Parts: sequence; structure tokens; C-alpha cells
Amino acid sequence: FEYWITYDKEPAYEELMIKVEKFLDDPGDHDVPVSEVFDQAMFDKLDARLTGTAGWQSVKNYWDDDFKKRKIVSGFMKDGTLGSKRLASMPDRVTNTINVESSEAQVFRPTVINMYEGDLSTLSKWWSSWEAFMFDTKLDIKGLGGQVEKKAPYQLLKAIKKSKYPDITEQEEKDSLPLQTLCGAIFDAILVHMM
Repeated sequence: FEYWITYDKEPAYEELMIKVEKFLDDPGDHDVPVSEVFDQAMFDKLDARLTGTAGWQSVKNYWDDDFKKRKIVSGFMKDGTLGSKRLASMPDRVTNTINVESSEAQVFRPTVINMYEGDLSTLSKWWSSWEAFMFDTKLDIKGLGGQVEKKAPYQLLKAIKKSKYPDITEQEEKDSLPLQTLCGAIFDAILVHMM
């Protein structure tokens, strides 16, 4: 499991990591469709944010034809092609831990793989926090030339280029901003679900 660290002072942490690793190795009947974890209502709100707040194209076709049908472990977490396209790792890299100009403290995306301190005890609590963070939270970000701009985390995402990541299709490259946002949301939802 990529996010495993050793923490000798807290045996419960190691026990949790062992359980997560076992789940990922052999999820059995718990390898449910993505739509049972990141549900249709969450997708509908996300797609509305993508097309409304962000002004990007809808990813409904990707959702209906592919992602909602995938199994959470075998079809998503362990999909090597999804990894080589950087559709889940890129938004994590950009929004996991954000340095802001207005504070020495960092800002953390609502996820279980960073130092976020909010309530992630249910998927609905996670989703409310995640959606607000990605689309409504305005952060002081230093732009090119050193100017500080107010930006929401979704505005920090960069297009995924086929020239750098050749496994991504030309259409996925065109749709990479909303598509990586969808994949990032699914990724975080699965992690919360596993906990």
C-alpha cells in the first residue's frame, strides 16, 4: 500500500494499515461497483460543478459508460492504465497539500492520506467537505511572476498532456481537467470507504 509508514508509538495504526493492505490484496465480495461508493447523487453534483463552477465539459459519458461500473479495487485502485494516464495521481499531487501565501500553515484536501483534521467518518460528510474544498475554498496562491491570486483548488489542476503521458487518449487529454477531477473524487471516496 503506497501510503504505509511505520509508526511504532501507535500499534493501532499498523493494524489499520495491515487491514487496508489485506483488503486491497483480496477484497472478495467487498469489491463493489464505484457507484456504490461514489454514488449517482455525488456524481450529479460533481458534474454540475464541473460544467457550472469550472466551466468545463461534462464527464457524464465517462461516468455512465465506464467509471460507475468499475469495481473499486480491481477496476479502479489496481488499474495500471489509470495510473499511467495519471488521472487519479495528478489531482492528488496538485491538491493533496497546498502551500498558501497568506499563511505558513498548509491547506489539506479532505482525504485520509494527508493531515486533514476534519470529519471523514461517513461518505456524506467527506463529500460535503471535498466538494466545498475543491470548488468554494479560495486560497492565496502565488502565480507566475510572483503575483498572489485567489484560486480554488480545482483551478490549480493542469491538463494532462499526451506528449508526456502517452497512454492517455487524445479525447481524454482534451477532457483531462474534468476527468481527473472525477477520478480524484472517486479515489478519495474509495479511501474513505475503506476506512
